[in-house]
Amino acid sequence: MGVNNSKEKYKKLIRAAYAAGLSVFVMVAFVAVLIYGFGADNRLVKTASCIIPYPAAVVDWKFISLYDLENDTNAVKSFYEKQDFSDLGLRVDFSTSDGEKRLAIKRKNILSRLIENKLIEEEAKKRGIVLTEEIIDQEVERKLRDWGSEEYVKKNVLSLYGWTMEDFKEKVVKPDIYREKLFADIRETSQSFKEARQKIEKARKELEDRQNFGEIAGKYSEGESAKNKGDLGWFSYDQMLPEISGVAGKLEKGKISEIVESPLGYHIVMVDDKKTEDDQEKVKIKQIFVRTPNVGDWLSEKEKNAKINVLAKGIFWNKESCEVEFVDDSLKDFENNLINNSKDDISVLF
Repeated sequence: MGVNNSKEKYKKLIRAAYAAGLSVFVMVAFVAVLIYGFGADNRLVKTASCIIPYPAAVVDWKFISLYDLENDTNAVKSFYEKQDFSDLGLRVDFSTSDGEKRLAIKRKNILSRLIENKLIEEEAKKRGIVLTEEIIDQEVERKLRDWGSEEYVKKNVLSLYGWTMEDFKEKVVKPDIYREKLFADIRETSQSFKEARQKIEKARKELEDRQNFGEIAGKYSEGESAKNKGDLGWFSYDQMLPEISGVAGKLEKGKISEIVESPLGYHIVMVDDKKTEDDQEKVKIKQIFVRTPNVGDWLSEKEKNAKINVLAKGIFWNKESCEVEFVDDSLKDFENNLINNSKDDISVLF
């Protein structure tokens, strides 16, 4: 009799577990239909998304959660709503019809950034780049020094987004470190960088042998610098790349710099002349320039070859342009009009 009772209890437990599991499955599936079929954003969806990592996008079989997308979108919304733009005569209101469209554009752009971050992070890990807590904390300290103090950052940055310091590490610091370390590794190992370096070194060697800057610029330089024998014209210091302005400011007229590296590539600079115009110092420069791949180039190539699927309602991954785009043509038109005709709009500026 006791054995029979035990068997019956066991069967009841199995049935209860099965029923509970089925209920959970039905609830997960129901919320998935609300999210992906109807784009619902109610309390049930928000609560479920906090527990279950419904994907907003899949990047090479790695998930970007809907929770992260919506959380980051809400943080940006908070940032705009807490800012006081009254001194500029500007206001951001996401409650209007146009405001909702502006927020949708922000959401789409945030997902693009999350996709980029995921590609960078996964490639960094493949190359053996590991972020320890010590590395992250050191970068946090550096950013805090650059921005003022921890108290200032918490009051004027984190509070605007509704972030904690841990959020700051995850959303800002870690992606920045992965990007910086990955590109440093690419720069050291890429054949394109080696070839670019060899090319600019050949140009510098020829300049030492014979001081015909224009002829050598025509032979080695790329882009606009290849035209007019490397002559770029007059610039104020704030119009140039920081790496170039720093060198040009120290060079005497007629002198040629050593090889200078910038985010765009390698440069050799010659100062033709200097003058002061309207109380502003200007320099007339020539340049030999050899392009190197940058993060944008690398990302474009990576996105072309990656398997990316956007699952969030209302947007999709365009494989041709390698961009997140709106399904709705009216939203596409609104976005294009905003970019082309509203350059002073505060929601477009940053």
